[in-house]
Amino acid sequence: MLNSSPHSLFSRCKKNLFLFVPLTIFLQACGGSGSSSESEPVEPVEYTFSLTSQLTNSCGVSVPFTHIELLLQDNDWQTVASHQADENGVITFTSLQARLNYTLVAKNQHADEAEGLNIVSFFQAKTTTPAMYHAQFDNLVDNSSCECVTQDVELKHRPFALRSQVTSSLNFETWSAVDDQTTIFENVMACREIEGEWPLQSFSVLGEDVNQQEIGTSEFLADFSENVEGVWSVPAFQVADLVELSTPHEDFSTLQLIQTNEHFLQEIVENQSHLLLFKSHPYVSETFYQSNASVTFQETSSIFGDTTIKSHHQLISANHQQSFEVEASKQRPEVDDINFSEIKADGSYDYSAVSGYPMAVISFSYTAYEPQTQLLMPATWTHYGREQGTIAMSGPLTGYENIINSDTAKKSTKVLLQKSSKTSDYFDYIEFYQGGNLDKNETSLLSDFRQYEIEISLN
Repeated sequence: MLNSSPHSLFSRCKKNLFLFVPLTIFLQACGGSGSSSESEPVEPVEYTFSLTSQLTNSCGVSVPFTHIELLLQDNDWQTVASHQADENGVITFTSLQARLNYTLVAKNQHADEAEGLNIVSFFQAKTTTPAMYHAQFDNLVDNSSCECVTQDVELKHRPFALRSQVTSSLNFETWSAVDDQTTIFENVMACREIEGEWPLQSFSVLGEDVNQQEIGTSEFLADFSENVEGVWSVPAFQVADLVELSTPHEDFSTLQLIQTNEHFLQEIVENQSHLLLFKSHPYVSETFYQSNASVTFQETSSIFGDTTIKSHHQLISANHQQSFEVEASKQRPEVDDINFSEIKADGSYDYSAVSGYPMAVISFSYTAYEPQTQLLMPATWTHYGREQGTIAMSGPLTGYENIINSDTAKKSTKVLLQKSSKTSDYFDYIEFYQGGNLDKNETSLLSDFRQYEIEISLN
């Protein structure tokens, strides 16, 4: 052992430094110990990644969705491994990296469209964040666990001389007025899990009374058991209040979020002085008000295609007045609206000129074809990444090159530049998206959320 006090050892080290003693000698002479033993090797840390893929039916019951593959990729978006979902729709593996680049390739099908692909890529996603994929494949949806009923709703209410708006949280075909105190919602469909609870739903009418005073009435219904007349009869006891709006304001929409459903949607026109609001119903203590506004900067059409540039703002709050303060940016984003040169031919992109928007969501839709039949195959590829970087589309889609490659024609390009008042940290955004987060409340990333939208559609 070196026979020196800490103070004398420090002094010797200072002298050695000023005499420019070679670094290796300095480390040997001024080390904390004269032992020749080497440091213990550091054990590598293993991180576990897990993704759950689900398909949800009409009454909210989720089942495993197995038609999905994960491509694990490096920083150049080259595939280093691939993983298939098991029978439970789960993909899991271990990695020595705390953050990963990966692409999900999932079969996709909507309404009467042909089967296609939905491709989603994540840049530097946290390995240990439980990931979720919400699949869409309408032809595979199994509603055998659901009880669905379709019939009319008869809403009995105060007298209306004029009905200006008739809404429901459920889908319905049309509405008709039987008399001034009865409104029929035709072909309403309600679904629940067999032997489960019926979801809370609402029905409302806005308009004027005989004195041309604005009035509104509504009611909630949480029991859709069929009755003998084939009509659900609902007496409406909830009354709308007249709420003043601060002016000036732009066009915006507003609705109420109650128990995951959307209720009482209204479109508010620019500088409207007031609105009718249901704010004293029994569920007001659990209600969040969601308002959305948009500003269009550019909307052009030519023989080549269409171009749109917009800004959006969303506010969600338990206080309705706070949500009504929604205001989309009127400052045009700093983008090349002629050549849209922010995305380069080599796959690099740069939207950093749009300051303060840390998240870029870049989507391409393709004119792709099924390799065997050569029939049109809908395909969309979405990249979640920083405001500048390299898009996942710059690398090969391993195993699917005969469907999507550098020669595959693009139908459209859409870019969403995003920022939330909750955070400016990119990693908060990527974790939100990889987790498949659908929550909408005043603590959500989406509660005060701004976007710039740039979309180019080719003819």
